[in-house]
Amino acid sequence: MIDNRLRKIKNHEIDDSLSELTDTEVLLNFQRAITSLYPHLIRIHAHAYESWDDIVIPLFYEMVYKTFSFKYGIEIMADEAHPFLFTLRYYEGIHHIQCLPKSSSFQGILDNQKFSVNKENLEGKKLIFKSFGDSINCLTMGLDSQDAHAVHFNLVEVDVVCAQSNKRIGIDGCTTFFIHKDDVEFEFVAETFNQKLQK
Repeated sequence: MIDNRLRKIKNHEIDDSLSELTDTEVLLNFQRAITSLYPHLIRIHAHAYESWDDIVIPLFYEMVYKTFSFKYGIEIMADEAHPFLFTLRYYEGIHHIQCLPKSSSFQGILDNQKFSVNKENLEGKKLIFKSFGDSINCLTMGLDSQDAHAVHFNLVEVDVVCAQSNKRIGIDGCTTFFIHKDDVEFEFVAETFNQKLQK
């Protein structure tokens, strides 16, 4: 955990059994859960549009942020945490998850096209977790049932953020892209909630 809170206090019950779980394991547990759940949603036509959002956003909060609450002893309210799928103007004054590349260079993916990202591209920047997906299918926008069987959640969607201002910026004009889940570690970033920054 990266603790950026103004007052670093414990204000939530701690479950000691969660101390063995890394932040990465918490995120990948959620990724496996939606991978298992998704075929069942196709069958009842709840695999896209508002149905998908209504299922996955609260599930992410319960499986990820609530786990961090019990792991770190920090009260995390839903409206004080970066929601799954959402892009924010600022990644400051709100709990969020940072993605840390495992190597100095890796493959970025956008619209199923691969491109190289290296240490120089990331200088002065942070990668913030946004969602799991496949870089092709935007489930929020909708998807025909016959195409839904090709969907997978092996990629991590990230927003590129300035390390100083915490505002979104780009790498060669690209502010959002995907990385394979095996190429990053995840780290929870605790923040003191700032309503003004989130308007």
